[in-house]
Amino acid sequence: MIIKEFNIKDLNLHFFVGINQIKINLDEFLDFNKINDEENALNQFFKMVAELQDKNENSMLQFVKNEYILNYNHIFMACYNLQKAFQQNINISSKKKIELLLYLATNRQISKSIEAFGIDYSDLNKEICTFCIISPIDNLNSINGELLQILNAVETLITLNNQTLNKFNKIKEFFKISEDQIKIILNSYGIENNKTEINLNSKYSALNDLICEKMALLSLEQVKFKKD
Repeated sequence: MIIKEFNIKDLNLHFFVGINQIKINLDEFLDFNKINDEENALNQFFKMVAELQDKNENSMLQFVKNEYILNYNHIFMACYNLQKAFQQNINISSKKKIELLLYLATNRQISKSIEAFGIDYSDLNKEICTFCIISPIDNLNSINGELLQILNAVETLITLNNQTLNKFNKIKEFFKISEDQIKIILNSYGIENNKTEINLNSKYSALNDLICEKMALLSLEQVKFKKD
């Protein structure tokens, strides 16, 4: 599990965020819970996760589809923005779990954000499932351990920071970010528009900055919406 502590004194915010990926043996999960259909499997999964969250007061445990997640920082910044939104009473959704998806998608439309980042049955059947925990206290490893136990799951190598050109292009397209925008950010790094100088890591850094900017704009839009 990757854990980051946030201490934003100006906002009187102090919390911890943990990111992890696990593998669930779906056949064992179905057999143990005496389930033979997708809908009940997903409902049981969410019920077990909700019960664990309820046991850990003030924590938030959310599984997410990682198809459009750029890296750890993408999730960390979404968590920061949702905590900030609730602290300043500018949240779009009344539920933190939904607010996280909105910031991950940088989109105030709940249905589109859930479609892009909410998990479904197919995610349970994949090699890895991604989740994050937000808590005001440093109890993330404890929650993580309980989650592994109730789901009979095992931790896997966290792959969110892996970089490929295909992943870069797919995420860039999802967020409607143009090559010109990437080039402008690269120029601000001091990297000229020269293919020999522009490596994939630099492109990922530029895309990360632009996604974070979109999150900030979403927050500013909500401030304006509240005032109006």
